[in-house]
Amino acid sequence: KLNQQVIVKTAELQEENTKLREDKSSLEASLNALKEEKVKTEKQAEELRSNMLGKVEGFGSVLEEMKKSLDVLEERQSKDELMRTKLEPNRHMDVVQKAIIDEVPQKWKEIATSLKFELNKIGKVEAKKNDQEKCYEMLAEWLKHAKGSGELPRTLNTLYDALVDRDCRPEADKLVEEV
Repeated sequence: KLNQQVIVKTAELQEENTKLREDKSSLEASLNALKEEKVKTEKQAEELRSNMLGKVEGFGSVLEEMKKSLDVLEERQSKDELMRTKLEPNRHMDVVQKAIIDEVPQKWKEIATSLKFELNKIGKVEAKKNDQEKCYEMLAEWLKHAKGSGELPRTLNTLYDALVDRDCRPEADKLVEEV
């Protein structure tokens, strides 16, 4: 009887041992699957991290380009505001003299024409002695009375365009710098 109990118990233990081995194998398989899943997930996480870094760097360059564009727009706006500066005789005559009168006095008549100067005013200016005086008188007259009789407004842009129109771009640029 004891022998039979030992045999039964041994069979039960062997059965339990087999079951434990199966459970161990199953757990090892699950553990291996989890390890593989972990490696796969880590690779995916690394790819996502790398992808996100690339996008962040891409956004950085896009932001840099946008900043540059904004800087250009601000510069243009600033220049546009400058070009709309109203030239005043008392305030700007020295600047006008340095940039234009001292540089291109011989073109005074052409500049006057581009500024839509009236012919009778051009005739009055022609009575002056030399081109520098003529240029000075014409520009002083334009600065004082540019509002009336179809003449252009006395803005920096108007004078700039008149100079460029008469092949005096360096002088026009110098005028803008001085103002």
